[in-house]
Amino acid sequence: AVSQDLRDLDGLTPDLIAKLADGGVNSRDDLADLAVDELIEMTSIDDEAAKALIMKAREHWFTA
Repeated sequence: AVSQDLRDLDGLTPDLIAKLADGGVNSRDDLADLAVDELIEMTSIDDEAAKALIMKAREHWFTA
């Protein structure tokens, strides 16, 4: 099951969430742990979008 914190992340569409879940990414931390190339391969989004999503997922590491 996909966690609510991942579902609530700005920039994620239902389609992207489904692709992430298919790749075993079920939480915001799972997404934050990915390398840019892993996210691109999993979702087919472009490099800049992948970088932005990963940084967005990591934000809570630095503000907690």
